Amino acid sequence: MKTLLITAPMPAGYFTSAIRAIAPDLDLVEHRDDLSDAELAAIDVVAAWRFPPGVAARLPNLKWVCAVSAGVEKLLVPELAPHVPVSRIVDAEQAEGIAQYVALMALRHARGLAGYEAQQLRREWRRHPVAAVRSRVAVLGTGAMGSVIARLLGQVGFEVHGWNRRSRPLAELLAASEIVVCALPLTSETEGLLDAHAYASMPRGGYVINVARGAHVVEADLIAAVRNGHLAGAALDVQCREPMPADDPLWSVPGITITPHIAAQSSPQTIATQFVAGLRRLERGETPLQTVDRTRGY
Repeated sequence: MKTLLITAPMPAGYFTSAIRAIAPDLDLVEHRDDLSDAELAAIDVVAAWRFPPGVAARLPNLKWVCAVSAGVEKLLVPELAPHVPVSRIVDAEQAEGIAQYVALMALRHARGLAGYEAQQLRREWRRHPVAAVRSRVAVLGTGAMGSVIARLLGQVGFEVHGWNRRSRPLAELLAASEIVVCALPLTSETEGLLDAHAYASMPRGGYVINVARGAHVVEADLIAAVRNGHLAGAALDVQCREPMPADDPLWSVPGITITPHIAAQSSPQTIATQFVAGLRRLERGETPLQTVDRTRGY
């Protein structure tokens, strides 16, 4: 089977070498804008982060799409034939890394480290009352990533409650949560979920941590909630515009911490191993593992 690699913004070679180290016999084609209709018609499988506009419609013999990440929303384009299965990468090591990032940011907020950093800049040695962390945390998303986040936060001392689409009303949980962590898949139902109404539901001084997708957060509403003092701030590892341009208003909001989508990343070896395993299943007439429900988006 012939595989098309569409990995931008990552270079295709990042994955090609890892795949060929496991299965040197595979026929891999790196995506180019000038690929002809005949070349695309010969493609059986796509390994990709996202579909460039119009490409999916030019793949008449496509049998499987494998995401090179945990999220698949950028691959579920309308022109992708409905019978084509889409699968994702499940990386336990990546989930642990993301959980560590969340714990870092939650502890930084709960223990008031930003205030001490400001004191250091003023050369001010001043102590404040302190107690062990017992903050209430809502983890939105209870899947492979959210469950690991919840477990680690609980081990650190936070009181953690998970939420998914079958849970109690979100506003009720937000009202009881000092920290809200977004670990949801991005779907039509979850896009813009954290908006002005959600922030208003949180207690004054609340904090938001987003490690899912930038589009979960209505950024203008978040900025307003932080600037007016209702929220203490946020830690955003993902943003609506990536990479963030220099004029993005998020950069300059006191209390909002920006990191460039680095909470954790799947290794090329993990991606290659799961991709090759899925391809072998496909060759045997079996369905690849980690196939998503395309109607739900995860």
